[in-house]
Amino acid sequence: MASVRGAARELNRTVGHIDALLHIAAVFTPRYQKTADGLELMLATNHLGPFLLTNLLKDRLTGGGRVITVTAPSTTRVEVERLLNRDRFSALHSFGATKAANLMFTFELARRAKRWDVRANAFHPGVVRSELMREASRPVRFLSRLISNSPERAAQDLVDVALSPAFAGTTGWFFKGTRRIDPPKPTLDVGQQSVLWKRSAELVELEGAGF
Repeated sequence: MASVRGAARELNRTVGHIDALLHIAAVFTPRYQKTADGLELMLATNHLGPFLLTNLLKDRLTGGGRVITVTAPSTTRVEVERLLNRDRFSALHSFGATKAANLMFTFELARRAKRWDVRANAFHPGVVRSELMREASRPVRFLSRLISNSPERAAQDLVDVALSPAFAGTTGWFFKGTRRIDPPKPTLDVGQQSVLWKRSAELVELEGAGF
């Protein structure tokens, strides 16, 4: 989280307004690993980092900024305490839960950020040819390569969602490419979205700042 806070300080110091904040970074690891903050690595990288950065950049996003989080239509139940527990670690479960958390974060942010004229949407690029699953089992890596699309196509769709005037007023949507799709029902629970937001704020020590 120190690197996230450092990036936010630099952006708040040097940038007048952020038109689009794109959360693309993600990690998959088959082993339980902790960050310097004592947080499980996938939870920290895939969810808590974007959560903290977005909130720390509120003032730069205010007035038309768009927050787009790259994720997937995961139906995995999000239980933060399980994700933090080494004894209950399951790589695919943890990864899936962080992707579901991305959706829940997006929908909660869309509600919270309206008063600051900030939009929040989630983006599913499909299976993209990348190094994300390089530590997965050989069958998973093979299948990913077999059905994956080029990163260039996914990038172009993401740019359209981030910058096209057609999506300037859009918020709380889940896109696959440039088409709106229905998110998994478990991620639409408003009460659970609020619980996740509050627990995330505690874990990154947000202390009342942000949206």
